[in-house]
Amino acid sequence: MKNSKLQIGEQIKKYRVLRGMTQNDLAEKIGITEKQISKIETGVHYPMFENFVKIMDVLGVQMKDFDYEIETENNILRNAIFKILYRATDYELKYYSVLIRQLDRLFKEKRKM
Repeated sequence: MKNSKLQIGEQIKKYRVLRGMTQNDLAEKIGITEKQISKIETGVHYPMFENFVKIMDVLGVQMKDFDYEIETENNILRNAIFKILYRATDYELKYYSVLIRQLDRLFKEKRKM
């Protein structure tokens, strides 16, 4: 069974090639090196969250386009949240982080009941 790093990398490569882009083209558009794209596509590294969002944006794909067993509705919600976080200022990110942590604690406590 393939690990998730390799699965993600292979799918990024698939969409990149379908768009007629080289690794260098993609790297330039998202602001990282061609070597980093190579490491992502070969499953050596996961893309950083910020870079993954940029990759999806440049390639015109969404989380639902990746082969994961997550319901489509969840993918739509994830994509909406990713876009909000991606476009947020550093100031806004601090507040989002606090809110998400508080919500996470509440849900964990609720599950224990």
